Amino acid sequence: MLKKLAILVILFVFAKPIYDVAMKFINDKAYIEDVLPVTVPANEKNSSFDVTNPISTTQEAKLPKNVTSMEELTDAFFYYFSHFETDFTIHYKGSTSDIGNILTRATQEATARDGYIGGHLGAREMEYEYGKLDATIQVSQDYLTNAAQEQVVEQAVASIVASVKPATMTDFEKVKFVNDYIVKNTVYSEATVTSAHSAFTILQEQKGVCQGYALLALKLLQALGMEALYITGEVYTGGHAWNLVKVDGDWYHLDTTWNDPVPDRGQGVRYEYFLANDTQMKQDHAWVATDFPKATSNNYGFMHVVQDSYEKGGYVYYSNIQKDNVLYRLNMQTGENVRLTSSRALFITGYGDWLYFSNYSNGAYLAKIRLDGTEEQTLYREEVEGLFIEDGVLYFTTSDGLKKMEI
Repeated sequence: MLKKLAILVILFVFAKPIYDVAMKFINDKAYIEDVLPVTVPANEKNSSFDVTNPISTTQEAKLPKNVTSMEELTDAFFYYFSHFETDFTIHYKGSTSDIGNILTRATQEATARDGYIGGHLGAREMEYEYGKLDATIQVSQDYLTNAAQEQVVEQAVASIVASVKPATMTDFEKVKFVNDYIVKNTVYSEATVTSAHSAFTILQEQKGVCQGYALLALKLLQALGMEALYITGEVYTGGHAWNLVKVDGDWYHLDTTWNDPVPDRGQGVRYEYFLANDTQMKQDHAWVATDFPKATSNNYGFMHVVQDSYEKGGYVYYSNIQKDNVLYRLNMQTGENVRLTSSRALFITGYGDWLYFSNYSNGAYLAKIRLDGTEEQTLYREEVEGLFIEDGVLYFTTSDGLKKMEI
């Protein structure tokens, strides 16, 4: 007897992940209207990777010699999924009286076994021929990626992790590193060559959508030794994806997509959705709470006002989104916040004892101020954006293009 099952697994593939909340935040601020996306120089982005020992963060998958139980059937599906096999056959020996439900359960459990792999699964079609005590199952499986692309991902993740020293980092520092890396190196866009929903595309093209952001975050967090999950849910206009991560024994939400400003501001990073609890996330996110651990801690709530930051000596100098984007200083050890000036600041960077920023209280002119909040002054009387410093030279963008200034 020949039976066919056609299962479209597209529930976790969001054709248009939503960023309306973040866009609304920006458009509501008159002083940052019409800010153009920032083009980050090529040397600010990690566009190539060179490692000799790639690491794997997915669960180990083994193909059972005989498939005679639900567990072994699940193992077989997971093996092929984790190797990104598109066409494969499984021979099952056992009672087939409930073969349809057996296959459904096995594929569901295999999908749930590893969030990174499950998040990259696409449409699936199965055909099976069976007798009373055996079945031959033919599977055609689509993915958002392929085995060759995933080898690139493995190499990229190894290279990124090798750029820091995980053994010396706290859990908080690891999560912040992942959040900052993805936001600084990614532009939110559906205009990609490969799937905008995959981690590969985020790494290779430096752009993509929420699913790619969250899957790459999962991969990086796990590579850094963190316990993390891939979570899917809804925002008020559609499907969305983000992460849960365990920090010092407590679970928190991390939405790298919504921490990435729109329009893109290069090195600008937001933290409103960084180590957030369920209460905060439920204001504009929805998910099946019973499927995931509870996140109740507010230990890192002090980070949620931070935008466009520069770090030095245990302090974060940042634009405070709850205080009209005025320049503040945050003590990372105590959580103490101090206002440095009444000026609204974006595109913040620093060098030596000075901070440099675009002063939106004064025409978005280029300004500088000491780390202690003294000696504020205007350096360039024209609207500037996209500030960064390299080898003692300050670079910034005006209506006439990229300019530089010795500092």
